[in-house]
Amino acid sequence: MATAPPLPAAPPPSPPPEGRAPAPPPGPLRIPGPPARRQPDFSLATVNIVLLLVLFFLVAGTIVAEDEQAVSLPETVDLPLDDLPRPLVRMREDGDLGLDGVPMPLSEIVERLAADAAPEVFLLAARDMPALRFLEIVAALEPAGAAISLVTLRNTALRAPPPDAGAEQAP
Repeated sequence: MATAPPLPAAPPPSPPPEGRAPAPPPGPLRIPGPPARRQPDFSLATVNIVLLLVLFFLVAGTIVAEDEQAVSLPETVDLPLDDLPRPLVRMREDGDLGLDGVPMPLSEIVERLAADAAPEVFLLAARDMPALRFLEIVAALEPAGAAISLVTLRNTALRAPPPDAGAEQAP
């Protein structure tokens, strides 16, 4: 029997030329997987929404007419003081004060309220009274130790009469 001549040994691998990647090792072919997914960044969307809201409120705030921002203050009219709660501090347009219909200075009003130890004091102010003067009076009444409530009056003269109030009734 004849034997086959031995195969020559494989030459050692030569180094790759410069600038080239080495050849992959022999074996099964590997396919790269999908690239890693990055987490979405919502900060840009959040900034856009905030800026749009700021723009909206800037535009919406300038559309409001000044009449819509006006405050309708309570109006004080002459009426019998017997119908109002007591003790009542009345502040007139000319700046005069009174307690239960008797004109007196603020210091005397505070002394009387402290002496009576009333649990609540009612204030009736003129519609056109300056707010700073009103707040000064409220601050001066605080040492009396009573709760302070504002009394407002409904002006029925400004309201329209009911539709059939002026109609004549048939006999």
